Amino acid sequence: MLDLTNLNQNALYSSIQFFVIVFSELLLLFVLISMLVSWLQHKIPKARVKALLSGKSGYMLAAGLGAITPFCSCSTLPMMVGLLRANAAFGPVMTFLFTSPLLNPYLIAMLWVIFGLKLLLIYSVAVLGVAISSGLVLQALNFQRFVTLPAAANSCCGSSSADPATQARKSVSLKALFQQAIKETRSFLPHIALGVAVGAVIHGYVPASLLAGLSSTNPWWLIPAAALSGILLYVRASTMLPLAATLVAKGASLGSVMALTIGGAGASLPEMIILKRLFQWPLMIAFVVVVLGTAIITGFSIQLLLGQALV
Repeated sequence: MLDLTNLNQNALYSSIQFFVIVFSELLLLFVLISMLVSWLQHKIPKARVKALLSGKSGYMLAAGLGAITPFCSCSTLPMMVGLLRANAAFGPVMTFLFTSPLLNPYLIAMLWVIFGLKLLLIYSVAVLGVAISSGLVLQALNFQRFVTLPAAANSCCGSSSADPATQARKSVSLKALFQQAIKETRSFLPHIALGVAVGAVIHGYVPASLLAGLSSTNPWWLIPAAALSGILLYVRASTMLPLAATLVAKGASLGSVMALTIGGAGASLPEMIILKRLFQWPLMIAFVVVVLGTAIITGFSIQLLLGQALV
């Protein structure tokens, strides 16, 4: 007979362990990334950032920046806030936000090793195409008006009228950068805690067998359903890919597994809770639609180009 008491205890232990590890990891990432962004802001003039991430070339640069930053979807937020405060164009910043959790060196290497070069190319082209196109559309529709930036922490360089040499000395102070990063992170703290708590409950109490239940009959609706299911999970792409290989070996379709991976990595429920600190509802809805579109388009592209028929 199934011992429900032990199962509940194991689920509780797993949830608590997940919360402690992920919450600590995210706090550390938020602080370190905020320090890096603050340092860059003091070293690179805002006008230079604005010039780099503006115009058509800015989208490619933003996509490249997202592709080389090994951030998860939650830890991209300090970088995004820093870019917006530096007056970077909104469209390229959104392209960075869409690209960073879905294309990074670790993920690219894992995709190549596990699934091969052809799938990696299809995946990369689809993700980049949708991310850049979405950034262009959101910029054209002026969705920047739906962003609410948190109050800026006091600059570690002091007032703008301070002596330039003094500013330069203070800008390299690790203590000042750390204090500024702590103030920045504190404004996100309740949203981070709530988001990770939701992820912890899902991790502990949603059985892994639900993922393995992807059907090998491969109906056409499976890819959209997998993409939508990913949003309800807290699955990082780098964590999901080894599991994806197992699911594919057991008969799940490549398209549905990749759609699930993109949905979970690009717009998980915990991430959206944190994003609500910055985005008003119209932009939140647009964000989810873009990630779902990326997951569905990539899933169908992989499915059709790699010769797995839909029924």
